[in-house]
Amino acid sequence: MVFLIIFKQLEIIKGFRILLFLVVVIFLGLFFPFVLVGQQSDTLPLNHYRFLASHNSYKCKPDPSVIRFLSHFKKHLSGELDPIQLDYGHESLTVQLDKYTIRGFEFDVHYDHKGGHLAKRRVNFFICGLKQRAKDSLWRTPGFKVLHIADVDYETNYITFKQALTELRDWSLLHPDHTPLFVNVEVKTSAPADYSKTLKRLGFHKAAPVDSLAMDRLDKEILDVFSLCSDKLFNPALLKGNYASVSERLDQSGWPSLKETCGKIFFILDGDPIGNYLTSKSERPMFVYGDTQAPQTAFVIQNEPLGKEKEITELAKKYIVRTRSDAGTLEARKNDYTRFQSALESGAQLISTDYYRADPVIGPFNVHIDLEQRIFKR
Repeated sequence: MVFLIIFKQLEIIKGFRILLFLVVVIFLGLFFPFVLVGQQSDTLPLNHYRFLASHNSYKCKPDPSVIRFLSHFKKHLSGELDPIQLDYGHESLTVQLDKYTIRGFEFDVHYDHKGGHLAKRRVNFFICGLKQRAKDSLWRTPGFKVLHIADVDYETNYITFKQALTELRDWSLLHPDHTPLFVNVEVKTSAPADYSKTLKRLGFHKAAPVDSLAMDRLDKEILDVFSLCSDKLFNPALLKGNYASVSERLDQSGWPSLKETCGKIFFILDGDPIGNYLTSKSERPMFVYGDTQAPQTAFVIQNEPLGKEKEITELAKKYIVRTRSDAGTLEARKNDYTRFQSALESGAQLISTDYYRADPVIGPFNVHIDLEQRIFKR
């Protein structure tokens, strides 16, 4: 009754009804954006959405002793062996998913046919206080291992590929209506000893060869982990449907909607073995990053968005494009968002970063995608 009296008194104020209406609209806009956007947009094709991904999602920071040791030879090291560019790491997959809304992941997988091939870290031979041989027995089991660079940058949250897959599967089962996950699988076919005779003489190991049987085994690891929930996997056959090819499906019908792919996981193969992976006539669980002339291509990789914005914009009208907002800690150390802004401008759907949260040792640099940046018209 008290509220009614107050309201009647306020009504006499000129224009109060209009003001009240505006307040309600603003309130709804501030506190219920996800509801409004969800109702209007979940039927848009999947390539109309943008997702934040983590780069080398499994990686832990190297031991400081390793960084200090490599720094002595910095003038002779470049690219992925540059100690400055190695000095980053990630949270667990579950934390990335829950706390930072990461929906794209990347795993570097190394083939270990008999087990034990990656159980030694040769760089530790030269560093006082670090042991060469890993303690965990999983390093001596057969199968694909997850780490960055053999013998050098080996710290990881997940030793085996199956460990990482199991955590993703379990999270997905606990969140059955999640937006789709995209898993980049990069098969490593070389190690430092493969391109340095000096390192080979110093006892560093060459990479194990990866052939078609190895790729079959990689498929099997994925299928084994998801054997009781295979409907979680959105594979090329599902996208192709009754069309002659994936490309024809995308040309004629486009991507399925976000709603149709919720709860699903896409695996995309990256790296040298793509050729022999595609020669198989059997259905594969993974897509591949391909060129636009290939009939099976659905995903395209263009890691450098700077200067490629228009090219990526055109590609993203048909394909899902993966790019990077930063690399090798370089943007983070300069607090430079130029590359990230270029990635946003390009319209790439998967933007990969090492800094979904800031590293206090380096600075405030961190990448996130606002609500209004997650959806765009094609």
